[in-house]
Amino acid sequence: MPQIRFGGRWTATLGWIVGLNVAAFLLQAALPPFTEMLGLVPGRVWPGHVHTVFTYSFLHGGMGHLFFNMLTLYFFAGDLEVFMGTRRFLLLYGGSALTGGLAAALFLKGPVLVIGASGAVYGILTAYALYFPHTEVLLWFVLPVKIWLLVVAWVGASLFFSVFGSGGGIAHLAHFGGAVFAFAYVNRAWNPIRLGKDWIYRFRRRRFRRLQ
Repeated sequence: MPQIRFGGRWTATLGWIVGLNVAAFLLQAALPPFTEMLGLVPGRVWPGHVHTVFTYSFLHGGMGHLFFNMLTLYFFAGDLEVFMGTRRFLLLYGGSALTGGLAAALFLKGPVLVIGASGAVYGILTAYALYFPHTEVLLWFVLPVKIWLLVVAWVGASLFFSVFGSGGGIAHLAHFGGAVFAFAYVNRAWNPIRLGKDWIYRFRRRRFRRLQ
């Protein structure tokens, strides 16, 4: 019988991440220069604002922006941390945020401000879909959808808008960068021999199931 849950798993690590994001949001409201100091603006990163390719991920543009990013983390990050272990989870989260920031810094044009944890969130979602592809989630809290299908659609949309623009003021490059890092991290792309063996194993396992 499938397990039905209406919430995520809360962990101490998740608490720290949410707490840092909330604290940064409050500082943004109290000290407007705080956003300028830590937000990512392509074209001004080197040499004086290199830190912003990571610190941008703790800032948000409004209460709704913060709420939905933290809500997504609540639903998925806790289970992922328990499955992966805290160290690997933090490497995934930080690497996704950093890669998203680098993608935005390198390829975005114009005087735009990039803020938000969405690059890290896309990394968490991508890793979750790779580890637990058949998990069903309620899209808009109504429609049951496999997590892998939802993530493919979201990452595909980020890639499309990154290439063709018209993204409605959303940093789709940061989203896509976070997802790419998560895919590489989960699949150990830095170890091509191990990666090849993993994919051969997956192919054989699926073929075996079809034969059954």
